[in-house]
Amino acid sequence: MRYFIVIVMMLSLVSVEAQGYGNPYGNSGRRRSSVPAPPQTNQGSPEKPDPNILSLERSSVYQEMFELDVFGKEVLRSYLKDYYTVLLVIQDDKDMVIDDKRKKAELEKKKFESQLRDILTEEQVVKIIAEEESGRTGKKVAKEKKKERKKKRRNKGD
Repeated sequence: MRYFIVIVMMLSLVSVEAQGYGNPYGNSGRRRSSVPAPPQTNQGSPEKPDPNILSLERSSVYQEMFELDVFGKEVLRSYLKDYYTVLLVIQDDKDMVIDDKRKKAELEKKKFESQLRDILTEEQVVKIIAEEESGRTGKKVAKEKKKERKKKRRNKGD
């Protein structure tokens, strides 16, 4: 009787293995497993940053850094918007060689610097260019947004 039960169990395991349910990582059967596959997410191209939003956020940060008035902030925002728009066009151009992209980006940076010198002091221009090159401004904006979200969550519970 024992042998009969053992033989039946062995045959059932062979049947399950043949259908592909035995080893979830095996190459046998119809590639089915008892472990469901995780849902696949679309890892397509990331969203392109919007120059309007970038310029608005960063002009606010620069306004606080340099204590600019509203007019100065708006002029700075328009310069930043133009600068970001051109940089994104250069970045997205698939036909252009990397060296050409760098040269065009340098030319745009020089143009941006000359525009900034019209409204800001030399020290402020140097700080803005350093912030833009290092990318720390984006991190500051992200930290500020995170703090605002935390404050909203805390206040929501009150």
